[in-house]
Amino acid sequence: MEKKDILDQLRRAKSAHIKWRAYAQALVSGLPVEKDQVPVIHTDCAFGKWYYGSGQQISHLKSYNAIGTPHEMLHQIYIEIFKLLFGEDERSTFQKIFGSKSKTKSENQKKAKALLQDLISISGTLLEAINLLESEVKEISQNDLSNIL
Repeated sequence: MEKKDILDQLRRAKSAHIKWRAYAQALVSGLPVEKDQVPVIHTDCAFGKWYYGSGQQISHLKSYNAIGTPHEMLHQIYIEIFKLLFGEDERSTFQKIFGSKSKTKSENQKKAKALLQDLISISGTLLEAINLLESEVKEISQNDLSNIL
C-alpha cells in the first residue's frame, strides 16, 4: 500500500472522529441526533472501524498504540452521557413520589455537560496521538513502509 493511501485513510478516520465529537456535543446541547450518528461501542464508529480494521496494518508504529485507550475512554464517557440524557429514570421511589422530574432532568443535563467537557479533553488527547501517528507515517520512506506492511 502506498504511503499516500495510508495517510488518506488516517485523515478520513480523524475527520470521522471530529464529526462524532460534534454529534456528541449536539446531543448534549439538545439538538436532534440520529442514533447511528453517535455510536456507543468504540469499534462501531467510523474511527474505530478504521483503527481496528485497515489501520491495523500500521499497528507496529510506536504512536499507534497511544490511540486505543483514549478512544475507548471517549465512548465510555459517551455511554454515561447517553444514560443521563435518555436512560431509565434511576430516582428512588421516594424521589419519584415527592421529587421533581424536571429537577432531575436539569441535574442530569448539568452532569452531561460536565462529562462532555471530559469527552472534549480526551478527544484533544486522541487528536494529538493521531497527529503523532500521522507524523510518524510521513517520516517513513515508501520503501521502508512497503517492507513492513
